[in-house]
Amino acid sequence: MEFGPAAAFTVLSQYEIWAGPIPHLGGSLSGPKPVLSALVALISVALALRLRYPLLALVLAMSPFGVHGLIDHFVGKGGPNLFEVFLSQVFIVYSTAANTSGRRTYTGAAIVVALQLLGYGPTLPGSFDQASGEWVFYAIAWALGKTLRGRALRGDRLEARTAELEAQREAQIQAAITDERARIARELHDIVAHSVSLMVLQAGAARQALDRQPEKAREPLLSVEETGRNAMSELRRLVSMLRQPGDEEELAPQPSLRHLNLLVAQMREAGLVIDTDESCGLGGIPPGVDLSAYRIAQEALTNVLKHASAAHVGLKVRCDGAAVEVTVEDDGRGPSVNSSHVGGHGLIGMRERVSLFGGHFEAGARAGGGFRVFARLPYEPT
Repeated sequence: MEFGPAAAFTVLSQYEIWAGPIPHLGGSLSGPKPVLSALVALISVALALRLRYPLLALVLAMSPFGVHGLIDHFVGKGGPNLFEVFLSQVFIVYSTAANTSGRRTYTGAAIVVALQLLGYGPTLPGSFDQASGEWVFYAIAWALGKTLRGRALRGDRLEARTAELEAQREAQIQAAITDERARIARELHDIVAHSVSLMVLQAGAARQALDRQPEKAREPLLSVEETGRNAMSELRRLVSMLRQPGDEEELAPQPSLRHLNLLVAQMREAGLVIDTDESCGLGGIPPGVDLSAYRIAQEALTNVLKHASAAHVGLKVRCDGAAVEVTVEDDGRGPSVNSSHVGGHGLIGMRERVSLFGGHFEAGARAGGGFRVFARLPYEPT
């Protein structure tokens, strides 16, 4: 319940009943003060109940019209004809319209009309001017209440739709993350499988050389040690990935930074103008880092081709012996939110790859226009 308006009305109306009308507010009183006090008390209760029980509040506030004859019998003509009484009735009509819908709205309108006709019915010809003036105010209050009610409902629907779209977007992002992690897991699985196969072959060569030429077994064994160390490093990353059932194995060889020239050639054939700056010795880079750096460059260039409308692209690859850095900068308008986060995995996939190796990733608009992607993938030198 809301008691503020009810308390203010009660204090003012009861004061005027027992102390006399306030001159500048206008109004008149006729009849026993206890009866007048009881009548305005009904409106006080209606003001307190108007939000929780709007139809009951409307009946209580408009009841003096319905019992007009009874009022005349006890208090004579006039009754509690106070400005705050009329203002409170108009306010309750507005509140009822603003807080009801459907059948309750029609019921509320019928209550107002019925009680007014019942109250003014016997004296309507002589009091038509007063009745019509009140009807105009009630109609305006009712129309205003329904207008605000409609706006509130539209706002609620828009808010619910926005929340639904946001939930769908989050679900799509999570699905994209899951797909990208599964893809990374498959690629790491292929790398580990290749390393293990190589270790088996090298171990077999070392075993055959042990009996006849023991010194020649040292080199294969050292290679087994190095390959095994790399395989264990990739396995530590692989254990955090889930492979989805039903995925087909990719039989094509995994790309690496050695294939950047082929990637750049493909992008140029598709229409991109690319400047490359590569100063990266590929020796000692773990296969997982090598593959992820290539994929990041591939995804960034693909985003530029699909979404940026760029006239020029710069691709820079740097290796410092402890990390690989990939930078892609364009002068276009950058990828949209949808293209970067749903559908093709875009920025989500790049960020996932970098976080897998504990690296650093940046993506955003450039100060001079265009878009920039930067990824740093650290590794332990071999």
